[in-house]
Amino acid sequence: MKEAHLHIRETSCLTLAVLMLRTVFLAAFLMVVLSVPGFIQYANRSTDPLLQSEYWQYFPGAQAVDEGIHVMPVNQIIIHQDGSMGQPNPPVNTNWHLNVNGDFKITAVLSQIDQQASFRMYANPPIVYDQWRQEPPSINIDINAAENLITGRIWDGSSSNSMDIRTQAVSLAPITVLSLEHMQDQINILVDGQLLITMPDHHIFDDGTVWFGTDALAGSNGWTLNSLDVKALGDGRVNIIPLPPMVASQIDPMSLRNLANTRFRKLNIGTAVNTAVLFTDERYRNLALSQFSMLTPENSMKPQFIHPKPGTYVFEPADQLVDIALKNTIAVHGHALVYDKSTPDWMTKSLKAKRQEIMVSHIETVVGHFKGRVAEWDVVNEPFSKKNALYKNGKTGLEPNMWFEAMGEEYIDLAFKTARQIDPSAKLYLNDYGVENDGQHWDALLALIKRLKQRNVPIDGVGFEAHVYSDGDYINAGQLKKHMKMLAGLGLLTRISEIDVTGDDPKEQINQYVTALDICLKEPNCTSYTTWGITDLYGSTTRSDRYPLVYGTSLLWDKDMKAKPAYDALQERLQ
Repeated sequence: MKEAHLHIRETSCLTLAVLMLRTVFLAAFLMVVLSVPGFIQYANRSTDPLLQSEYWQYFPGAQAVDEGIHVMPVNQIIIHQDGSMGQPNPPVNTNWHLNVNGDFKITAVLSQIDQQASFRMYANPPIVYDQWRQEPPSINIDINAAENLITGRIWDGSSSNSMDIRTQAVSLAPITVLSLEHMQDQINILVDGQLLITMPDHHIFDDGTVWFGTDALAGSNGWTLNSLDVKALGDGRVNIIPLPPMVASQIDPMSLRNLANTRFRKLNIGTAVNTAVLFTDERYRNLALSQFSMLTPENSMKPQFIHPKPGTYVFEPADQLVDIALKNTIAVHGHALVYDKSTPDWMTKSLKAKRQEIMVSHIETVVGHFKGRVAEWDVVNEPFSKKNALYKNGKTGLEPNMWFEAMGEEYIDLAFKTARQIDPSAKLYLNDYGVENDGQHWDALLALIKRLKQRNVPIDGVGFEAHVYSDGDYINAGQLKKHMKMLAGLGLLTRISEIDVTGDDPKEQINQYVTALDICLKEPNCTSYTTWGITDLYGSTTRSDRYPLVYGTSLLWDKDMKAKPAYDALQERLQ
């Protein structure tokens, strides 16, 4: 028995030794395999917390695939109000961000890079102020697969241009592991574990938040993000912060929307919203979703943003806005289908013979995409000219823009007929500025409306922008009332579509905001009252391309999100 027992012990020890040896060998093998970048492409995307589909659902150009997230080029270029080309507008992921404290490391695994992959980390998301993009502190890393180069660029928030650029040659494999280390006051950029670029951090992450953006080179087939990992270094801390539930309390009886709903004739109280800010600033979001019953996307539905290149539509930001609005029982007013000042470069350079097809296809696609979800549209926005000569000697005042050049005045007819055909339930508006008071602009608008009605164009209403930006620009109550009545006589609805009142005198702001509301409440064909923004912090009258930011003074809440006397006055008038 002892010999048998001894034999069993010897056999068990031998078996255990073999098992231990196999385990050590397997562990060593896995360490080698897992250190090979290409292995990571086979990771299960569903187990990667930062590659979950919901984290990328509304990110422009991103598509969830088995290997991870495939990034296609968006190619948005912001066109300034004066018609000059502005900055590139690469997308930012607003569905999640990081809170960081101290040192951290971010590692991304990239594959299938066609020409170039761009990976950007922002201290705060950039803000588009009426067709000008303010660049916050950030770092962008470009991997140029065509030339085997890696470039790091830093913006420190003092200019629209990057202020520190470093480029290094790199030998790229089919699978690339890109890492960014933030260590004290330094940033290290590594590829496949090799340190290639070191640069000062320029304090870009001092706010303790990191937002992600990606892009691909225009005309390329994009690239794939196979894995994304973040971790703290040393005593640092990192937390992933997902987008919170987008539902706001609407029970305040003194909110503008609720006060308007208590009236016999319910009036939509609306505002223009900056889509990115809606998802990144909680105070702004709560005001937008609790105070208003109608939202107008300030930029995300304009042609240059939603249709940046032929065959490419960027619906995601507008989709997210519409989904959240409807979730909060808020109507959406679409802005704008045809707007010359916000037309992408590829459209303006198109052949005249192709423009009718381009315009019709654009309207069909955009209206069709939002059919049943967008209640109203600015079909044609600001068609009239600022040039006095175009109102004289029998001229109509219409701007000879690219659409007019190709189709004449009938481009307006065709735009409305196309929108009505695609979504018969949506209300269709022509929207313009400077038509609240008497003058050549109003006369030209009224004459156009009469011609459209004679031609049976399916126009439902006219939007009075009601911007008040300078002395002499004031709204005359009697004239506005008369104009609304004249349009009612033609069977048209009206709306106050973009009111904001620049100035530091609270009495002037009260007068103009309340005057427009008062007339709208009294005229049965006025369906809504919309302010062009919520707070001066994100207002469209912020000075373009100025650092530090020079804010406007035109909205109901100031740059500190404090309600102004004009807000109180609107509450009182609604009561």
